[in-house]
Amino acid sequence: MVRSQMNFERLSLTDIKIDIKRVPKKKELLAAMEAADVKKKWESSSWGRKLIVQKRRANLNDFDRFKLMLAKIKRAGLVKSDLAKLKKQIA
Repeated sequence: MVRSQMNFERLSLTDIKIDIKRVPKKKELLAAMEAADVKKKWESSSWGRKLIVQKRRANLNDFDRFKLMLAKIKRAGLVKSDLAKLKKQIA
C-alpha cells in the first residue's frame, strides 16, 4: 500500500467505511481496517465476489475449463427437461 495521488475519475466509492483520523500512519490504517473487518466485508460484496470469480476463472487449466463446459451442458439439459415437463403440465 503506497501513498500516491489518484485522479477522482479512477476512484469508486463503496459502502465500506472505517473511522480514522485525516492522515493516519500505515500501522494505524491497517489496525483500523482489521478492527472494521474490511476484508470480510469486501469479499462479501458483489464487486468483491465478482473479482474472486474472475481470478478463479483466470487460474483454470484446460481440463478444468473442459469440466466446466460439461457441467454447463448437463445443467442446461436438466433445465430444458424440467421446462418441458412444466409446459406439458400447463398444456
